[in-house]
Amino acid sequence: MLTAAALALLLVTAAFTWARANDASSWDVPLYQSFGDRIVSGDVPYRDVRIEYPPGALPAFVLPSLVASGDGPVYEPEMNDAARSYARSFAALMTLLLAATVVLTAVALGALDVTVGHAALALGLVGATPLLLGELALTRFDALPVALTALSIAAVLRGRPRLAALALGAAISAKLYPLLLLPLLAIHVARRRGAREAVVGVVIAAATVAAIVLPFVALAPGDAWFSIRAQLTRGVQVESLPGNVAIALGRAADELGLGALGVGVDEGGTGAVRSADVTGGLGQVLGALGALAAIAVVLAVWVLAWRREGASAGRLVRDCAAVVAAQLALGRVLSPQFVLWLVPLVPLVAGRRGRLASVLLAVALVATQVWFPDLYRDYVNDRGALETGYLALRNLLLLGVLAALVWPAAGLVRSPRSATAAKSTNAGATGTA
Repeated sequence: MLTAAALALLLVTAAFTWARANDASSWDVPLYQSFGDRIVSGDVPYRDVRIEYPPGALPAFVLPSLVASGDGPVYEPEMNDAARSYARSFAALMTLLLAATVVLTAVALGALDVTVGHAALALGLVGATPLLLGELALTRFDALPVALTALSIAAVLRGRPRLAALALGAAISAKLYPLLLLPLLAIHVARRRGAREAVVGVVIAAATVAAIVLPFVALAPGDAWFSIRAQLTRGVQVESLPGNVAIALGRAADELGLGALGVGVDEGGTGAVRSADVTGGLGQVLGALGALAAIAVVLAVWVLAWRREGASAGRLVRDCAAVVAAQLALGRVLSPQFVLWLVPLVPLVAGRRGRLASVLLAVALVATQVWFPDLYRDYVNDRGALETGYLALRNLLLLGVLAALVWPAAGLVRSPRSATAAKSTNAGATGTA
C-alpha cells in the first residue's frame, strides 16, 4: 500500500515538475541528444563521438533517441518538435528509473524490517523527489546510477550478494561514485557468507565494469579512457564547499581592500569536463583540503566497518549513506544533481539520526532546486554576497546530513525500546541472509 502510494506520488510530482520545466538552457538534455542521435545514426561511441561520461551511461542517451521523432532538434530560443520529443522521452525514462528506485527502496525497507512510520517517511521522500529537486531530476541522467545503486542495496539486504555485485558494477560504469560502496558491501558479505563469497562479489563487480567499459577501450583507447579520467581530474567546482569557501574569502578580502586573493572563476572548467571551476592558489589549497577530508571520512567508515564485529544491515545502509554524503559535502566537485545520489540511501537509515538526516536531505533537495539555475548564474557571474551565502547554507545542510550519519551515538542514540527492536531485527536478518 505504501509502495503504491509512493509510486502515485512520484508520477504526480514528475508530471507537475515536467509541466513547469521550460528553461532548456539549464538542461544537459541537448548534449545527451547529440550523443544519442549520432549513435543511433551509426556513429561509434568514443571513436566517432567524444563523450565525457563513462560507457555505462550510454543507455540513458540512446534509448530516448530510439523512440523520439523528428530531425534537427532545436532547443533555443524555443524547442522544436524533435527536441521536445527527445526531452519528453528522456524525462519519461528518468521517471521510470525513479519509480524503480521507489520499489527497490520498499524492498530494502522490508529487509530491514522497519516500522510503518519509517517506511512511510522513506518512501514519501523518494516518491517526492521530482517535486523536491525539480527539473534537475528529469533533465540529468543521474537517476540511472541511483536506480542501480538502489538495486544493489536491496539485493544485498535480501541475501542476493551476486546480484548486488552485478548491479553495483553497472552503477560504477555509469557514474564512478558507487565505487565507494564496494568495500562496505564486500565486508558485509564476508561477515554473512564468508570471505570466499565476498571475493566472488568483488570479482563480479569488476567483471561487470570490464564488460561494459573494455569494448569501448578496444575501439577507441584514448577517448574511452578520457571519459573515465575526466571524472577524476576535474577542477574545484564553484558549488562545492571548498569552492564556495574560496569565493567567500576572496570576496571578503576584496571588500577589505586586500584584493581577491587571486580567486577567480573559469566557466570553461579547469579540468577535463566542462564546468565552472575556481581558479587561483587558494581554491586549489581548499580543494585539496576538502578532498583529503572526504578521503579521511570514507577511510574511517571503511576501517570501522572492517573492525566491527557482526554484520548489521542497519549499520551497512548507514555506512553507505555516510561515504556518499562525505563525497558530496566535502569533495572538490558538486554539481546540483549530485544531491540525488543520497535519495536511495539516507531514507533507509533508522532511528533519530535517520529521521534527522532525511529531513536535512529533503531541505537540501529543495534548496538545490531554488539554487539552480537562476541563483547559480548570478553566483558565477557576480559572486554576490546573497548567492554566496545561500550556497553556503545549502552546503551546510549537506554537512548536516553527513554529521547526522557519522556523529557518535551520544545525543542521537535511540530509545532502549528502539535499540531492543533493532537487535531483534538484526538477528532476524542474519538468519535470512
